[in-house]
Amino acid sequence: MDEVQTLIRYFLTGEESLLAQVVADDHHDHVSGQVGPDIYRTVRGWLTASFGDLAIDLRAVGVDGELVLAWWVVRGRHTGNAFPQLAHGRVPEGRPVSWPAVHVFRLADGRFVEHWAVRDDLGLLRQLGAAGDQA
Repeated sequence: MDEVQTLIRYFLTGEESLLAQVVADDHHDHVSGQVGPDIYRTVRGWLTASFGDLAIDLRAVGVDGELVLAWWVVRGRHTGNAFPQLAHGRVPEGRPVSWPAVHVFRLADGRFVEHWAVRDDLGLLRQLGAAGDQA
């Protein structure tokens, strides 16, 4: 699906025109509660400040009417702690990480107007040695 690939390209490049193409001004992010496209700018900032050699591998996309499900994996090396879940004094050691997530978007007029996500944050923390073996 072109909209998902465009959003991933935005995360990797920061090209604002890409974000404007796929995210509506009244977009509602149900993960953060924020309205508008700024949450994607924030997340991009967290990604680029936290992971070197950043890559996002799109594994699958499903569409059901106006709902789009995207499964992707973020890969990189831990080089910073901008993500809130990393901001607990963990020293970046350049460890490689692979962090899967499933995102659900609602489309209207070819742009994302709502977003939900399920991410494996605990798995990311475990890769960095920041979480014990308890689930």
